[in-house]
Amino acid sequence: MIGIVGDVNLTDGYFDTGFGVGSAVAAGADPFAGINRKEGDIWIGNFEGVTARVSSKKGIYGKQFIVSPEYLAGITHFDFYNIANNHTMQHGRVAFDEMLGHLTSFGSCYFGTCKRRSVEFVYKGKRFAITGFSQRKENFEKNPLYWYNPEYVEIEAELAKYAHLDFKIAYVHWGNEFIDRPYVDQIHFAHFLIDIGYDLVVGMHPHLLQGYEIYQGKYIFYSIGNFVFNMHWEPLRYAAIVKLDVEEEKIVTDVDYVYIGDDYFPIIIAEEDVPAAYRFSYLNTLIGHHMSNEEYYSLLRERVRRYRKDNRMIILKNITKFKFSYVCAIVKDFATGYTMQKSMMYSK
Repeated sequence: MIGIVGDVNLTDGYFDTGFGVGSAVAAGADPFAGINRKEGDIWIGNFEGVTARVSSKKGIYGKQFIVSPEYLAGITHFDFYNIANNHTMQHGRVAFDEMLGHLTSFGSCYFGTCKRRSVEFVYKGKRFAITGFSQRKENFEKNPLYWYNPEYVEIEAELAKYAHLDFKIAYVHWGNEFIDRPYVDQIHFAHFLIDIGYDLVVGMHPHLLQGYEIYQGKYIFYSIGNFVFNMHWEPLRYAAIVKLDVEEEKIVTDVDYVYIGDDYFPIIIAEEDVPAAYRFSYLNTLIGHHMSNEEYYSLLRERVRRYRKDNRMIILKNITKFKFSYVCAIVKDFATGYTMQKSMMYSK
């Protein structure tokens, strides 16, 4: 099986600095223990963070979305990591370059950089390629080192290198956070990717499940949600694994549902254990549902407000776990609006 998942954050984040996923991994936890990986499987995820010994940030900000490579060395990592996302540049260009070396030392192959946009691999005699890029606003660097907002002609040129292969995957960091449906232009762009020759489109960044559609006989998954991530809000705890396999010389597509527990690690669950609002049978009905821009962004703002409210409650619940200096920084950030600008950013 080829398993494709969404956001993999193996670090402490803003709301759990000092006691989050990165701290658990440092203590020996295996974030992938609940997904039943088998020998011969290939796993692909979006590496949403940094592993490096250096950071351009100071204080509490130099400890968020970054983890020491020594702590990750004992994990059996995924085969491929996309690094075209809005957190891999968070600690600067030096840390980014260092991270690429560490991922390679872990036995993983990265893709989605300016220099390595795609990677090719073979599974059960079929030749695959996967291309990674981001369409989201870059928060930390003017000129990121990952493939960022490519022009249509650039995507076509990249795909042309792999046109002779059996199956081509577009793995795209896109869309708006915390909303359960894509917007109209995003749907048009997804159709473009299929029209030029991609056989599968898989999206991430919204942090929650969105529906999929079958267009021209090809699957488009608009968002498969988180996979390992320190987000407490219940809608963000349900996710999916896109599964590919070769049966009688045909490449077939299936999904597993995932629940992200209180430790922010994933376990595979049955469909009947997924609330109706987070099942594809419902989410698929929202794709292409006529909604004006005003209605869409009104709904988006409401979802962001609900997410922020949940985060405030989590901070208050865990306030005694933070170092005193971190508490002071958090209070200051709330007072200046930094948290809202950097952690809940979205755009039209």
